[in-house]
Amino acid sequence: MRSGERERESCARFESKPPKSEFDKKRFSHQPPAMGRKVLLAIDGSEHSDRALRWFARHASQPDDSLTLIIVAEPPPIPRGAGIPSQEASRLYASCVSVTLKAGRELAERTQQLCTQLGLDGAGARFLEKISNSPGAAIVEVANELHADLVVLGNRGMGTLRRTFLGSVSDYVLHHAHIPVLIVPHNASTD
Repeated sequence: MRSGERERESCARFESKPPKSEFDKKRFSHQPPAMGRKVLLAIDGSEHSDRALRWFARHASQPDDSLTLIIVAEPPPIPRGAGIPSQEASRLYASCVSVTLKAGRELAERTQQLCTQLGLDGAGARFLEKISNSPGAAIVEVANELHADLVVLGNRGMGTLRRTFLGSVSDYVLHHAHIPVLIVPHNASTD
């Protein structure tokens, strides 16, 4: 067998054949399955995150979106020194974490009510709470873990100088997430 015939023979093995059944049509379809976007929306209980949620509901939500709301809480400081025994320090720290988690649950309940008012209850909103010293990094990490298609967050409207020194969660997410990021500015109308 000559090399040209061998190439034709190997190519013939990989020719596409028309689908035989409905199963094959779905299985070999070149179109992606019809699924909604995975949207991650950061909330912190501030007017800025509420505005982002309202803006998203009014202008960017789609009926088949899957909405995940993330709350990133800063961990309480670890009590050290000052004559506090280690067992007492551990108990105090656990108590502080418990208070932080309770506040997160209350925020989730309030936000769930707002989602219902905004008509986002069909999106099956779920809530995640993460404890981290770096909210921006935590949001990017969760977006990657969820394979999110879009991150939505509010902006406090800090000036350039203040943002340079204090940092900005939205700025961090914008520059570190490798997916679309929608930042709702402080002067955005939710109408």
